[in-house]
Amino acid sequence: MNKTGTPSFFDGISFQLAKIGIIVAFVLSFLMNSVQLYLDYHNQQREFDSLIERVIEVATPPAARSVQTLDDELSDEVVNGLLRYGFIYEVEIADEVGNILAQGSSRREHSPTRWLTDRITEGTQEYRANLPIAGYTDGIAGSIRFSVDMDQALAGFYNRSKYALVAGVLRNMLLVSLLFFVFYLTLTKPIARIAREINLINSDQPGLQRLTPLPPDRKDELALLVSSSNELLDIVELSLAKRRAVELALRKSEEHLRQIIDSLPVMIGARNIAGYYLFANKALADELGFSREEMRTLHVRQLLKNSVFEIDTMLQNDYRVIQGDEELDVIEERFITATGKQLFLQTHIMPLAFYDEKVALIVSVDVTERKNAQAKMEYMAHHDALTGLPNRVQLVERLEHELRRAERHGYFGAVLFIDLDQFKTINDSLGHPVGDKVLQEVATRLVKTVREEDLVARLSGDEFVVVLTVLDQDIEIAALRAGEISEKIRSVVSLPILCDGMELRVTCSVGVVVYPEKNNTVHELLRYADTAMYQVKEKGRDSIEFFNEEMADKVSRQLVMEGDLHRALEEKQFELHFQPKLDVASGHIVGAEGLLRWLHPTKGFISPAEFIPVLETSGMILEVGQWVLEEACKTLVRWQDKGLWQSGMRLSINISPRQFRRKAFVDDVLSTLKAYSIPENSLDMEVTEGILIQQIDEAIVTMTTLVENGISFSLDDFGTGYSSISYLKRLPVTVLKIDQGFVRDIIEDRNDRVLVETIITMGKLLDMEVVAEGVEQAEQLDILRQYGCHYYQGFYASTAVDIASFEKLLLQPQKLP
Repeated sequence: MNKTGTPSFFDGISFQLAKIGIIVAFVLSFLMNSVQLYLDYHNQQREFDSLIERVIEVATPPAARSVQTLDDELSDEVVNGLLRYGFIYEVEIADEVGNILAQGSSRREHSPTRWLTDRITEGTQEYRANLPIAGYTDGIAGSIRFSVDMDQALAGFYNRSKYALVAGVLRNMLLVSLLFFVFYLTLTKPIARIAREINLINSDQPGLQRLTPLPPDRKDELALLVSSSNELLDIVELSLAKRRAVELALRKSEEHLRQIIDSLPVMIGARNIAGYYLFANKALADELGFSREEMRTLHVRQLLKNSVFEIDTMLQNDYRVIQGDEELDVIEERFITATGKQLFLQTHIMPLAFYDEKVALIVSVDVTERKNAQAKMEYMAHHDALTGLPNRVQLVERLEHELRRAERHGYFGAVLFIDLDQFKTINDSLGHPVGDKVLQEVATRLVKTVREEDLVARLSGDEFVVVLTVLDQDIEIAALRAGEISEKIRSVVSLPILCDGMELRVTCSVGVVVYPEKNNTVHELLRYADTAMYQVKEKGRDSIEFFNEEMADKVSRQLVMEGDLHRALEEKQFELHFQPKLDVASGHIVGAEGLLRWLHPTKGFISPAEFIPVLETSGMILEVGQWVLEEACKTLVRWQDKGLWQSGMRLSINISPRQFRRKAFVDDVLSTLKAYSIPENSLDMEVTEGILIQQIDEAIVTMTTLVENGISFSLDDFGTGYSSISYLKRLPVTVLKIDQGFVRDIIEDRNDRVLVETIITMGKLLDMEVVAEGVEQAEQLDILRQYGCHYYQGFYASTAVDIASFEKLLLQPQKLP
C-alpha cells in the first residue's frame, strides 16, 4: 500500500484474481493432462503389446524353418529383421537343446526420458517364443528370444505428451491474461477509484465529497455500492450534524452540571478500582490542594497520604462498591485539608457507570461543626459550665466504676460532700459575677489540693463532691487519711480570695463517708455524705463530720417516711386543721391559720416537726403545698356557702421556701384562684424572713403580683431572722407575726417584753397588723393587750382543730377568752 493509502498493483484484486486463476488453471491443466497422459499411456501399452504379438507372429515361421533346416543365413535374416525395430536391441535363436544358431544386438542410445521410463515401467522387457516343428502340433524345434528397450518403445508417447503439455500451458496463460484484463477493467479499476475517493472523504465533513457514479448502463453490485455509499454519506452527514448539536447541548449541560457540582458545599469525586480519581469537584480539589489534572495522575496513597486516615479501609470500601455493586454509608471519616485543618466527613459511596467503566462515586459532607457541637454537648453533659469540673452525671458514672474497682481490689476510698457556708450572702450582696468567680477559685483550689487520680465534681450551686480513691486497705487508716485531706481542703478553701480589689473569705462544711461498705450504692453514698454535711451545718458550719450509724438510722427513717408520705398524698391521709386567730381587744375570731396534719393509718397523728422537714428535703413539699392551697380555697368556698365566713376574715396558710421560689408558683396560685371563687381578700400567705431576704427583688415581684389578685402576706416568725426595716418597708407585707419564742417568756423576761413591744410599735408605725403566736396564758394576753397588739393565736384560745370543730367555734355567739 502506498503513502496515500491506495493499494499497489500487486495488492489489487485483479492481480490477486489473476494469481489465483493461474494457480487454478495450472492445477486443473495438470490434473486434466495427467488423466490424458494416463489414458494415452495405457493406449500406447496396448498398441505396443499388439505390435509385439505381430512381430512374434511374423518372425516365428522363418525362424522355425531356419532351425529345422539349420539354415544359418535364414536365421541371420530373421535376427537382423527384428533388430531393425528400433525398440528391439537384442535377438537370439536357439535349437531345442539350447544351441544358439543366430544372435544379434544393437547399441542403446542415451535418452533424457529414460529416468521417467524406469519409474513408470521396467526399462527393459524380454520376450520369448517357442518355434514349432512343421506338421507336429506339440513338437518344438527351438526358441526365439528378444529384448525390448521400453524407453524407445515409449518415445512416441513422450513426444505427444510434451506437445500436449506445452499447448495446455500456453492456453492457460492466455486464458488467465484475458481474465486478468477483464477483471481489471470491470472490477479492479472501479474499485480502486472508489477506494481513492473514499480515502479522500473528510471524516468531519463527509457531505463535501461524493463517489463518482458508474456508467448508467451498469446496474451491478459496484453501481449499487456507489449509490448506497453516497446515500450513506448523506445519512452520516445528517447524523453528524445532529450529533454535533447533541454534543454542543451535552457540553453546555455538562458545563452547567459541573458549575452546579462545583458550587455545592460538599466534596464529590469518582475513584476507579485502581485507586485514581477520574473526577473531582472544586471543593474536593481545593481541600486537597491539587488541581484536577494532578489528581488524575496520582494514586490515592500519594494523593491522600496526609489527608485521610486508614487508606486501606477506604480502598476496600471502593472495591466492595465497584465489584459488589452496593452502596456504603461511611458514618465518619477524619480528613486533613491542604492547610492542615482537621475535618470530620460523613461519606456516602455508591457505584457509578462512568463512560466505559464502573467507578465509586464519593459524596462527603463536612460535619465538623456538628461533630464539634456534639463533642461540646457531650462535654457539657458531663461537665459543669462554670467551673469545667465533672457534673453529677459524670460523678455518678465514675463513682460507680470506682465502687466496683474498690470491691474488686480490696481497698477503701472516701466521698466528701462540700458545701460553702453563707455563700448566698456573697451572691446577694455582691452579685452573681462575684459569686461565680468565688466558685471558680474554690474549684481550682479543690483540684490542686487532691491527687490526679481523685475526682472533683460540682453538683449545683455551692455544692462540691470530692472522691478520694485508693486510700488504704485498712478502713481505719483510710478514714484517717480522708479526715486529713478533708481538713486540708477546709483550710485551703478558707484562705482569702481576692476579687475586684476585695478580700473575700468563705468557709465550708464537709461531710465524709468511707466506701465500700455494706454494698452501698452511689446514690446512697452521696446521700450519706450529704447527711453528714448537714450535721456540720446544724452544729455551726466550717467543720468536718463523718457519716455514722446514727445518721444512717436517721436517713433510713427518712427514706421510710418518704415512702409513707407518697402514700399519704395518694391515699388522702393529709388534713387541714385550723387554729383560730382572735382580736386581742374584743376576743372575736377574725380568721384562722390552716395547719397541715398527717393522720397515719397505723401510727395515728404524726408531728409536723417530723414530716415537714422530710417533705422539704425530698421535694414533696411542692405537691403537698399545692394540695394545701387548693384545700384552703375549697374550705373558704364551703364556709362562704354556709355563711360562716364574714367579710374581713382571713385564712392563713404557710408557704415553704422551695414552693415560693419555684418559677411556676405565681401561675399555680392564679390558676387555683381561677378554679375556686373564694371570698374577696380572704386568703393570706405566711412566709418567713429567710425566704424573702435571699432574693428580695424577685420576692417583691412575686408578692406584688399576688397582692394585686387579692392575696395578702404575713411575715411569719418575725424577729428570729434578719429583721431589717430597710427591706421590711419595701415588701408588700400586711401582717407581722411575733414568734412564739418571744411570747413564751414575756412574763418573766424583760428583754422579751421590750422586743415584743418594739415589734408591735414598729408594725403600727409601718401600718401593719401584728399577730402574736403561742399565747398560752392570760398574763401573756394582758401584756399584749397593754402593748396594743392587734391579734393573737395559741393554746389559750384554742389548739388547731379539724374543720368540723372549727365550724362549731364559728357558730358560737360568745367570745373566746
